Amino acid sequence: MVTELRVHGVTGTPAEDVLDRPLLRRVAGDTEAGFFRPRVEYGAVTGPGGVTLEAYRWGNLTAGAAARALWLLLLPFMLANVAIWLRPDVGVRARATIRALTRVFALTMTASFVLSFIEISMDLVGWQCAAQARCLEGRGYLAVLVDLTTGRRLAVTALVPALAIAFLWFLGRRTWARYEAFPVTTDGDGDGLAHPCFWNGRPLVGRLRSLHIAVAFGTLDAVLLGVLVPHDRHPAGYALAAATAVILLAAFAAVTLTAVVHRDAPARWAKPFTRVMSHAAVVLTGLVLAYSCLGRDPWQASGRMPVFSGTVTVLFAVQVLLMLILGGVVLATRPRGTFLQGLAGPLIASIGLGVAAAFAAAMAYRVADLLNRRALATTADYAETPLSLEPPPAYEWAAAGFVLLLVLAALVGLVMGVPLVRRLRRYARVVTDADFRGGRQRDPERARHIDTAVADALVTDHVGRMLVWVFVPTAAAAVVATGFALLGRRPIRLADSGSAAAEVMSAVVNLGTYLIGLAAFALVFIGVLAYRYQRFRRIVGVLWDLGTFWPRSAHPLAPPCYAERVVPELARRAGWLAAEQGGVILSGHSQGSVLAAATVLQLPPEAQARTALLTYGSPLRRLYARFFPAYVNDAVLGRIGAVLARAEDGVLDAGQHGPRWVNLWRDTDPIGGPVQSPTARDVRLADPPGFDIAAGDTVFPKVDGHSGYQLRPAFGAAVTGLVAVLSEDPDETPTAANPPVSAS
Repeated sequence: MVTELRVHGVTGTPAEDVLDRPLLRRVAGDTEAGFFRPRVEYGAVTGPGGVTLEAYRWGNLTAGAAARALWLLLLPFMLANVAIWLRPDVGVRARATIRALTRVFALTMTASFVLSFIEISMDLVGWQCAAQARCLEGRGYLAVLVDLTTGRRLAVTALVPALAIAFLWFLGRRTWARYEAFPVTTDGDGDGLAHPCFWNGRPLVGRLRSLHIAVAFGTLDAVLLGVLVPHDRHPAGYALAAATAVILLAAFAAVTLTAVVHRDAPARWAKPFTRVMSHAAVVLTGLVLAYSCLGRDPWQASGRMPVFSGTVTVLFAVQVLLMLILGGVVLATRPRGTFLQGLAGPLIASIGLGVAAAFAAAMAYRVADLLNRRALATTADYAETPLSLEPPPAYEWAAAGFVLLLVLAALVGLVMGVPLVRRLRRYARVVTDADFRGGRQRDPERARHIDTAVADALVTDHVGRMLVWVFVPTAAAAVVATGFALLGRRPIRLADSGSAAAEVMSAVVNLGTYLIGLAAFALVFIGVLAYRYQRFRRIVGVLWDLGTFWPRSAHPLAPPCYAERVVPELARRAGWLAAEQGGVILSGHSQGSVLAAATVLQLPPEAQARTALLTYGSPLRRLYARFFPAYVNDAVLGRIGAVLARAEDGVLDAGQHGPRWVNLWRDTDPIGGPVQSPTARDVRLADPPGFDIAAGDTVFPKVDGHSGYQLRPAFGAAVTGLVAVLSEDPDETPTAANPPVSAS
């Protein structure tokens, strides 16, 4: 008997809702990702066409405990990792260059993470606050710093970023052992998503993690030695500084070497080399801390911690330069007609950089507020009466840039959004009138309601262009701000003291510090709500699950890739159902359709011959083919349907029973759309299913949009048609016509 195996989307839909059955039992898997079937003793265990119903629920891999909302604090790492998958479909040399630049950028993001903790613990507390009796007064938790020398204070406060690195290391290893450890087969042929090792990122993640940990500890050592060595001028300090430089340079060079970062065939020395790097960095950090605790002549700290402000600014300048180079490489090598000119990768990576800078500035200014016992100055006399505790100038520019970003987003929304909505509603009228002839004359208000649903769904296709209009001026402003920061100029010192411009700039900076702090808090709060309540998970789930779908190929400390368990597990289960249980229809909604399609490419040939694919609300063409053209494109979509139908070169024979891939979509769906592949059948569903109030009802039929596909007759007809295809003898050439699929 054929089994319909349903896979839900990003909303973490309960298995009971997926199957529309209240009483289920788990037949495979575990509580985080399991396979469920209706209980036989209560009946109603079959679906359309007599299929055996089964649901795969993977939502707990990305949901569950509210503590996982803290993963949202790793959003910059996630965006840096996604950037490597957003590249256009380019040649081998350009591909290697883009990957190398992205991995180097990911390393700098780890360094930025460490610098944000160094700023709080070592600069604000250990250097600036500990040097002022007024700052330490009444703060018992800082009493340990009172009688320590400057070097030892720095060593004690350096334990905070060291512990943050250790926690990040622990979290990376824990998720690595939990998510990437699912066993996968390494036999078979194929490339891209069809490669048998595509979802086996465990070895690469382990090597990259070692390099990132080495850079993290090396960054801490470099800052600490940058303060101590110029003061001591001792040979031991110079030797430690040289060793730190070697570790940092070796790590950055290693992520550009194919022998180290190749997923499937790294050099034999790659794994031991990267492990030695991380362990050597830990030992070196211990030596640096010991060196910091040596006795020294009396040394009074004053002002900001030496070297640190320049380090923050130079690192940000390097990150901006990497983004400019990456954008230049993409523009020079992209194929014509690439979505967003191929700049989706630099755009997403730059957003990650902005989020990281905002988080760092938010923490620094709020801690400075706390330690200063008063709010930051907001008047133009800031230059004449500086704060007792001052974060680096680069953070002021980040605060001002955040306000600029919000203003630009609002302007673009007004200038482009309003005309866009009007244009989309004019198009939506055509769709509504074609689906419900004469309906507008009977009930204009009902017709306008449907117009709005269609127009709102179409906005998805234009969001990318609006992001570019925000990104370009913001990137230009970032370059200018970086230049001023390198010169040591603060934004409020660009205007004459006491002038109106100085007052405005000071207010903007102060507003920005509070806004980015509020944004960071809101992000965590939304994350907690998202993992506790399905309503909020639906809001953030789409982008989050898109980001964590891809393996950790650039940043190994990003939130884990759930697909590295889901796809191999689905392939194993579906392969068994196809080969041993009479056949399987992989039925995927939304993100589940992406997982189902990736699973098809991982099935062995004998299982593919007994497998069909049903997708609905699928973002494969609409989102994935646009943003990830190197991995989801015409060739890949054609191959998915071709391997199911045993077609040559993605072309179906005229005598065949038709595609084994049916895709349902609606104009009111903001995420799903047609797959537009010659090996798939796209079926458009009118939504809502009726214009007028049905006889015996009191309300209009609901506009379903992205949900409720399984409740429509077209869904049952599609399943029945696929069952008919799978029921034929696979060794004979099918001749019957494919049963019609209703669009009602």
